[in-house]
Amino acid sequence: MEAPTFSIPYRSKLAEPFEPGQTLILKGKTGEDSHRFTINFHHGAADFSGNDVPLHISVRFDEGKVVFNTFTKGEWGKEERKSNHYKKGEEFDVRVRAHDSHFQIFFAGKEIKEYEHRLPLSQITHFSIDGDVSISKIHWGGKYYPVPYESGLGGEGFTPGKTLTVYGMPEKKCKRFHLNILKKNGDIALHLNPRFDEKAIVRNSLVNHEWGNEEREGKNPLEKGTLMDLEIKNEEYAFQIHLNGERFASFAHRLEPYELNGLQIGGDVEIHGIQLH
Repeated sequence: MEAPTFSIPYRSKLAEPFEPGQTLILKGKTGEDSHRFTINFHHGAADFSGNDVPLHISVRFDEGKVVFNTFTKGEWGKEERKSNHYKKGEEFDVRVRAHDSHFQIFFAGKEIKEYEHRLPLSQITHFSIDGDVSISKIHWGGKYYPVPYESGLGGEGFTPGKTLTVYGMPEKKCKRFHLNILKKNGDIALHLNPRFDEKAIVRNSLVNHEWGNEEREGKNPLEKGTLMDLEIKNEEYAFQIHLNGERFASFAHRLEPYELNGLQIGGDVEIHGIQLH
């Protein structure tokens, strides 16, 4: 794991409002002697000096529980509790997705809690992390994406050296979904097609309206109803495909790896975020 780059306690003011559809991704590690850590969304200031706290998540190793609550008008509300599946000393992945009426909270890719808003989402202005924890990643973004989804990849497109990351979740009854990276002429440089009905992830290209040979080595490590991070790196000779931080496959370029400026996603999948960097 990369070295922590965020000092704890962590305090941040949001650059823009927390909108429905957006997700906070938090990755890190706890120590062997960790007792607790907390994730907090604040109103007014990133502290506990009497300002409202629309969402407080307390991960408690000493109790084996995760506690959810809201602080408003000078007092804490009623706690809501779930079992804590993380162990001390483990790496963790916590995600909070905002919706109009509630937060969707995921631990290790699985939804563990829907927490109804007790204060309006628009009141959240600050964010903090406290406790026995080191943090390696904080990412905030995304929106509601329609599926099927189609978009251009702006500027010079998906050139060698760049990485495309798609955050999402195969639906609970997912049979298949696909991601296509397209050239300007409509050729598909990479067709990535997880098939739960065949327990495979098929890779292919469409050149001059004809599909090439399928590549399907490797088991499908994705799970229905579980979050996924799908990362594709465009390198000079191949696409490198990573799933949930693990290298999955290489797909040698069958077309020049330039002028890749289109993205299509379809099938039984929710998309939470897309990044090209």
